[in-house]
Amino acid sequence: MPMPPILRLMTITLLCAAATPTASAATATATGLARLQGAWQLQSGESVDGDGVRMDYARQGLAGTKVLADGRFAFTSTRNGAFWAAGSGTYEGDATRYLERPLMASYPLENGGSYEFRYTLEGDTWTLERWDGGRRVEREVWTRVGR
Repeated sequence: MPMPPILRLMTITLLCAAATPTASAATATATGLARLQGAWQLQSGESVDGDGVRMDYARQGLAGTKVLADGRFAFTSTRNGAFWAAGSGTYEGDATRYLERPLMASYPLENGGSYEFRYTLEGDTWTLERWDGGRRVEREVWTRVGR
């Protein structure tokens, strides 16, 4: 099956960025996050907006692709087939915690530019949850589409 053009572009971007080793790459490998490397497709998700209203990604027509390689990530998302958002940066974490630090984004960064998630990886299904205090503010389910 041919790789979609956007996935090819993201892969090339990550390969170029990964050419220079970083502390994040070493951290990702050392903590076992290497098992997350590859391409991912968004299956479902939801988030809470600034007014506290829960937004279901499917109802909003959101779709996305994320690529992780050597401590770097890049993602693009669409809404009803049109560009919605994109970002890239570094990631780190451990067996249950995943932290993204976007270096470039098409949206205003929150939380000082760091996004920490709790995650599980079951086979090729990666589930991330972001919490603010005791309230879940984001949940995403991704399926692996390439390594």
